Amino acid sequence: MNKLASVLSLALMATSSLSQAQDGASRDDALDDALLASSATLGSAMERISITANRKANVDTELAMSVHSVGKAELALDNGQHPAESLNSLAGVLIEQIAGGQGHKTAIRMPVNTSGYYLYLQDNIPIQSPAFFNHNGLWWSSFNSNVGRMEVLKGAGTALYGSGAVAATINVISEGVGQDTKTNAGLVLGEDEYQKLQLSYSDRVNAEHGYRVSGSVFRNEGWRRHTASERAELNLRHEYELSDDQRLVTLFSASQLDQEMAAGLTEQEYALDRSHSGLSDEVLAIDPRRKSQYARLSSQWDKLSGDDRYSLIGYLRHNTNDYTATWNANMPQVATEVNSVGVLALANFMHPDDSETTVGVDLEYSIGEEHSYQPLDVSIQGRGADEFVAGEQFYDDSTDYLGVSPYLQHQRQLTQRLTLTLGARYDHAAYDFNNDLGRFGDIGHGKLSLHDRSDSFSHLSPKASLNYQLFGDSSLYLRYANSFRLPTASSLYHISTKDSEQGLSKLKPEVSDTYELGYKANFETLTLDLALYYMDVDDGIVNAFDEDAGFRYLVNATRVIHKGVEVASDWQASESLNFTFAYSKSRHEFDEYQGFSGNEMMNAPAYIVDVRGRYSPASVQGLTLMAEWQATGDYWMDDANSRRAEGYEVINLKLHYKANAKLSFHARVLNLTDNDYVQSASLSYGKANINPGAPRTFYVGVDYQW
Repeated sequence: MNKLASVLSLALMATSSLSQAQDGASRDDALDDALLASSATLGSAMERISITANRKANVDTELAMSVHSVGKAELALDNGQHPAESLNSLAGVLIEQIAGGQGHKTAIRMPVNTSGYYLYLQDNIPIQSPAFFNHNGLWWSSFNSNVGRMEVLKGAGTALYGSGAVAATINVISEGVGQDTKTNAGLVLGEDEYQKLQLSYSDRVNAEHGYRVSGSVFRNEGWRRHTASERAELNLRHEYELSDDQRLVTLFSASQLDQEMAAGLTEQEYALDRSHSGLSDEVLAIDPRRKSQYARLSSQWDKLSGDDRYSLIGYLRHNTNDYTATWNANMPQVATEVNSVGVLALANFMHPDDSETTVGVDLEYSIGEEHSYQPLDVSIQGRGADEFVAGEQFYDDSTDYLGVSPYLQHQRQLTQRLTLTLGARYDHAAYDFNNDLGRFGDIGHGKLSLHDRSDSFSHLSPKASLNYQLFGDSSLYLRYANSFRLPTASSLYHISTKDSEQGLSKLKPEVSDTYELGYKANFETLTLDLALYYMDVDDGIVNAFDEDAGFRYLVNATRVIHKGVEVASDWQASESLNFTFAYSKSRHEFDEYQGFSGNEMMNAPAYIVDVRGRYSPASVQGLTLMAEWQATGDYWMDDANSRRAEGYEVINLKLHYKANAKLSFHARVLNLTDNDYVQSASLSYGKANINPGAPRTFYVGVDYQW
C-alpha cells in the first residue's frame, strides 16, 4: 500500500493550490434517463455517459476512471457482424476474431490472451460464472439482436465487480422499450454467403406495462475453409412501472451457435494458401465443430426512496459449449454445461452533506459439468509421441461453485471540486469437485485424474480514487484499484501426471494492483481523454518443479508488469465533419517468471491505433460516410523474445443513408486495400502458428421501421 499512499499524497499536493467551485448536484432517476436519451441521439462523437461504474448514469468527468462507450448511432453506422468492429474503435481496445468466426481473444491493457482477466456483462449482469470462464464470452451477449450501447471500463473494476474485472469490464446494454409502438426489420448480405436477418417489436401496452421482442438469425460460410457458422438469437424485455418510485424489468435472452472449426497455419500453409483450414484430411473427416447454447432469465427491481436507491437483481443462467480442441495434437472432443442462479443486491444512500454510500452483496451458485474424450485414432510422431484410441475418456466430472461477495463504496466531496471515493469488496469462493470418471491417478497420456475434493479462495479488494473538477467541463483523477481472478475449475482439476495434487491446497487467486492518472475534457467541439496506467499482476499461477520429489506443483510465483498510455479525442470539425482518434502504447513484461524475468510478454502489440473520419454532407440529408484506419505495432511471438512479428494496417469504409423516417440503407467494405496481413502469430518449439487476417470483404444492408 506504500505506492497507494504516495500516489494519493501526490494528488493532494497537486490539487491543494487550485481554486474551489460550486458543489455538483446529485442526479435522480429522471436525470439518468435524460442523460442516456441525449447520449443516444448524439452518437459516438459525443458519447460521454456511462452506467457501468455504479449502475446509474454519470457524465464521464464525474468518474475517476477510464470508461468509454459506443452509442446507438455509431453501432448503426458500423452494422458489425461482431462486437469487435465497434469496440476496436476505443482507445486501448483490441478484440481479435478467431478464424473469422464468433470466437474472440481480447487485449485491453494486456497482451492478446484467452485468460480470465476480463469481466463480460449483459445489462450489468455477468454473462458467465467466474469458475467456468470462457474467453469467447461476448458471443453470449445480445449484440446481434438487441444492443443499445456498449461500454468498456478499463483497468480494475469498481467495488461492484469481482473476479475477472482485472484488465477491463465490458458491458453490452440492451435497448429499452420505446414510448410508441415500433417494428424494425433489417437484412444484411455479404461475401462468403453472409446473411443476417434482424426483427424487433416494441410496444407500450399502457402507462405501466411495455415490452420488446427482438431476434436475429445469421449464417456465414467464412472466408477460410471449414469456418462456416450459424447463429440464432432471441431476446424478450418487459418493463413494469409498479409505482411512481418502483420499477421491475424482466429480461430473457437465448441463443444457439453452430460453427465449424479451423486451426492456425504453418508458415508453409500460409505462403501457399491463407484460406486453408489448417486441419488435416483425417481431422476434417470428423467435421470438428463448436456448438453452444445459452439462456438467461433475469428480473431487476429498482426502488427510489427520496434520494436513496435500492436494486435487487435475480437471475438464472444456462450455457453449453461443445467443441473439438483443434489446437491439441490429438483433437479431443470437449463438452461442458454450466447452470447458475444468482442474486445482485445493492443499496445507495445519499447523506445530508451530499456524500453517498453504496452497499451490496453478490451471490452465485453454479454447477459445471465437463467431459472430454478421444473422437478418432491419432498417432503422434516425434516430440511428444503418443497413440490415442477413439473412445478413450480423459475427464468426466462436475464442480459446484458458490460465490459470496459483499462490498462497500463511499463517495465524499473533500472540497467543492475534489471528490474522494473509497471502496472495498470481499469475495469468498468455494469449489466442490466430483470426479465421475471412475479411475484415479495416472490414466495415461500424461493425465492425472483426481479424487473428489473441496477448495476455497478468499480475497479483499480495496479501491480508492480522487477526482478533481477543473475549469469548465474537465477533470483530473488519480485511482488505485486492487482486483483478482479466480482459477477456473478446469485449470484446477484437469492437470497432468507431472503435477502434485497437494499443491492445489496452497493456491491463492491471482492479484492485481492498478494505479492510474487521467485527464478528461468536454469542450464545445472537442473531447479529450488521457490515461496513464501501471498495473502489476502478482501471485500468477504457474508450475514449479520439485527436483527431490520429481514432480511439478501449482504455485503463485509470477509477477507481470503492464504499463502504458491511452489517448482518445473526438473533434467536431464542422457541422458535417467529425474525427475520432484512439491510440494506446504499452509495455507488458515479466518481473518474476522462470527464465523470462525482464522479457516482454508475447502477443503484445507495442501500440494500437484507430482513426475514424465521418462526413455527413448538408446536400444529402441522412447520409453519413466513414473512413477508418486501424493499425497495430510489432510484437514478440514467444515469451523467450526470440522472434518478432510485424503489426498490420487496415482501412475500412462505411456508409449509412437514412432515406426517410422508415427506410435506411448501409454498406461497408472491410480491408479496402485487400492487405495480406497476419492477425496474430505465435512461436512454439521453433514452429510458427499463424492466424491470417481477413481479405477485402463487402457487406450491404437495409433497415425498415414502422
